[in-house]
Amino acid sequence: MSYAPNTTNRAHTSNQDKRRSNRTIHPDFGKSIGFVAGGIGDQIYHLTQLRALASVSTGGVIDIACIHPKQIYALLASTPWVGQIIDARPMRRYVPGLRARAPVKMLRQGGYNTGFFMHYSTSFKLAATFAGIKNRIGLADSRLDRFLVQRALGDESESGIGMARRDVWGHRPFIAAIDEFITQLDLVLDEDSPTIIPSNAAMDSGRDFINSMTGSKNGPTVILNLFALDEARRWPIPAAIEVVANLAAKTGGRFILNAGPDAVDCHKSAISAWQARCKNDKSIRPDQLVDSLKDGASMERDAALYHLADAYLGVDSFTANLAMNCNLPAVIMFASARDRLAYRSIVEPVIAMQAGNLASVPAADIIAAFERLPPDKSY
Repeated sequence: MSYAPNTTNRAHTSNQDKRRSNRTIHPDFGKSIGFVAGGIGDQIYHLTQLRALASVSTGGVIDIACIHPKQIYALLASTPWVGQIIDARPMRRYVPGLRARAPVKMLRQGGYNTGFFMHYSTSFKLAATFAGIKNRIGLADSRLDRFLVQRALGDESESGIGMARRDVWGHRPFIAAIDEFITQLDLVLDEDSPTIIPSNAAMDSGRDFINSMTGSKNGPTVILNLFALDEARRWPIPAAIEVVANLAAKTGGRFILNAGPDAVDCHKSAISAWQARCKNDKSIRPDQLVDSLKDGASMERDAALYHLADAYLGVDSFTANLAMNCNLPAVIMFASARDRLAYRSIVEPVIAMQAGNLASVPAADIIAAFERLPPDKSY
């Protein structure tokens, strides 16, 4: 299955597009497809890289094969350099001769010249090989992987890998290897332009949601997330409420709880705790914390909210990666130093003093990190 893009915003021009006219001649990869996997946050790690590769692909676009196609399509349907969104789930654990050939047929019909593998999956490479994609480039670990690609990335012995880009990718030097490949092609990893462009309708919906908030509009609008599927990455509600109350009193800001539908119970508990705090603390108001999971919630509107807000404050999760890809200045809480990453946007990381316990992050450290972010748009 594939999802067709919305082309209404194709006129958007990134900073990278503006620079290309003055740069050297680049390779032409023809019609290209990028393969990504992992959680949704892991898949959007690669958007800056994919955009750079799209710039030297046919029509300035690249198709994306992913394992959350519905969600990725919702995020990228109006992003101008993205072509088709391809459902890669049937390609996982692909074994030629033992599984249905539908995944190979789908890729073959795409007529791709080049496949870029942002994941170590051998089955993706097998499917691409049997589909006749001649130019295969990407992360390769096993001997079979290296046989299946024309250019293997991820060898730590290669110069630069795990060095210049290690700071932004933390313990993920294999992703830094893709960065290095792109820069060796004299392409720009444009970190100044958002990789996710919401539709006009989504932006209107986001504005309506923010305008419906009854609190003072004289302070910042902040996206707040306490929830992650991994319990070690969750911000305990009492610790979070303490920080948010301090910031709400200082700035007069409004905080939007934002996460996926699996965070419903967390949000209910957070709102309840906030309202209880407001009864005893008259420096803050109940309307300064609202829940985005109500009133027409959607991933499209979420992306718009990240474009319209002033800052992100929350845990290392899909939402943190969404903030970075929408160029929203962010304070991101990491369960351990090993988890830290800051590959885009303005990021102020804070690290748990006790690994896996975000309650151990001193409130003063989080508040100081928030205050180092750029001034918000409203004052």
